[in-house]
Amino acid sequence: MVRIGVTGLMASGKSTVARRFEERGAIRIDGDALGWEALRAPEVRSRIAEAFGRGVLTPEGEVDRSRLGAMVFRDPRAMERLNSIVQPPLRERVLQRLAAVDEGRADATPAVVVLDAALISTWGLERELDGVVEVTASEPLRIARLQRARGGALDEAAGRVLGQSLPPLGPAARLWKIDNAEDEASLIAGADRIWNEIAHMAAGRRRP
Repeated sequence: MVRIGVTGLMASGKSTVARRFEERGAIRIDGDALGWEALRAPEVRSRIAEAFGRGVLTPEGEVDRSRLGAMVFRDPRAMERLNSIVQPPLRERVLQRLAAVDEGRADATPAVVVLDAALISTWGLERELDGVVEVTASEPLRIARLQRARGGALDEAAGRVLGQSLPPLGPAARLWKIDNAEDEASLIAGADRIWNEIAHMAAGRRRP
């Protein structure tokens, strides 16, 4: 099994790259979907309500991500408090999913599994992976892309983009970088170039 992480800040284009790898044959683990799972866990919801008030819950008792996001993206201390609640169980879910994919491979061809997650460096998972793809883009570009994708006011998109920060990536077995400063076709072309190298890595691990 070849494990590849794809990371980047909000609206950088990381998920476009990860989905392209999936189209080329990779098994994709969606970090955002696992984040939803973590937020639905009763113990996590209870701690979030205790920390931020029951106003961040919907009438059904689920976490209102839009309302919670509006609170934490403009307040670094609130974001730190939220991360202390959510990140440990989320990291555990990621590791469990990676292990489950590995155990589920019964054939002799090593698969490529791609972890699509902004928080790879936050979780310290660089050493658990065979390589990391970091997708970058300037803040103005990311703000414009986020507003175009989600609609809403420009200041709301700017608040979310400027309110997100990640620690730098630690040492990785292999690091690729894509500067997503142009159009989607250029981003896909860059992803395909990296995929050729990843596929070569996987072929080199073929078991007899």
